[in-house]
Amino acid sequence: MALTPPISRTPNGYVLAEKIESGLYGTRWLASKPSDQGSVVDLVALDDDDFLVTLCTNAMCIKGATNSQYTVNVLDGGWLDNGDYYQVLDLPGNAVALSKTKVPALEGEALMAGLDLVRALKHLHKREYLHAAICPEAVYAVDGRVRLGEFWWAHTLTGKTLDGELFDHFPRRVPQTALNFFAPEVLLGFPPSRESDLFSAGALMFYLLTGETPRAISFDEQAFFDLEKMAKQEVRSISDFRSFSNLTVAVIEKMLDADADNRSNIFRFEDMLAHAIGEEISDQVFKESE
Repeated sequence: MALTPPISRTPNGYVLAEKIESGLYGTRWLASKPSDQGSVVDLVALDDDDFLVTLCTNAMCIKGATNSQYTVNVLDGGWLDNGDYYQVLDLPGNAVALSKTKVPALEGEALMAGLDLVRALKHLHKREYLHAAICPEAVYAVDGRVRLGEFWWAHTLTGKTLDGELFDHFPRRVPQTALNFFAPEVLLGFPPSRESDLFSAGALMFYLLTGETPRAISFDEQAFFDLEKMAKQEVRSISDFRSFSNLTVAVIEKMLDADADNRSNIFRFEDMLAHAIGEEISDQVFKESE
C-alpha cells in the first residue's frame, strides 16, 4: 500500500511525490516545485524530544552553507506549522547511501570516492564547518561519484556544535555505526577537527576497499560501545586484507595515523588521490572544491 504524502507537513511551494526511505532521523520524500527539477525532503517529527529539537536546530544552521558538487547541499530548512522540522536537499532520488552499496569496491572506485570526499571536506572546511560524523550512511553515490551529506552533527572549526545544547549529546547520541569511523582523539573526548574529519574519510575508504572498518569491531557487535577502548584499539593495516598499490596504502595509512598532526594536510591528500587515479587537476576543479 502506497503511503500518502503528508500534505499538512509539506514545506511551502513543494509537492511531496513519494516516500523513498527513512533518513537518519526522519522520513525522506521525493519532492518538487515548479522552479526546480526535483529534490529530497527530510521530515522529522520532534515529539517533544529535546535531543531531536537541538539536533534539528544544529542542522538548520548549515542551510545554504554549501554549494558544491561534492556535498549534498541543504537548500532550505526550518519548522512547519505543526512544529516538525524539515530540510530540503539537492539530492536526486536515485542517490544511494554507501551503506547500501556493494563492498568491497574496486580500488579505483574507492580512490575516486576518497578524492570526492576530500574535496567535499575542503569545501566545508573553507566555510569553517566540520562534518564530525562521516560514515557510509552520510555519503551518497550519485551518477558514479560520491557526495557528502547528513550534516546533523556539523561543528565549527573550533570544535563546537552549531547549536550549543547539542554538545551534551556528542558523541554519545551519534549513530553507533558512525563511531567506528571516528578518530581516536574524538572518541577520547577531544573536540572534532579538520584532522578528525580526514581520519573518518580514510576509514570510509578502508571500508569501501575491505567491507570492514579499520578497527576490528562489527557494526552490530554490541548495543553499547566502550569509546575509550575503541580509541585505544590499534587500526588494522589495509595491506592485511589484500594487495593494493603502494600509493593507496600510503594514502590510507597516513589518513588513519593515530597522530592527528600527521594527517593535517588536506591538499597533499587531494594531490595524492588525484595522482592515484590519473586525474589532471584543472583550475575548474580547484574552484569547485573551494
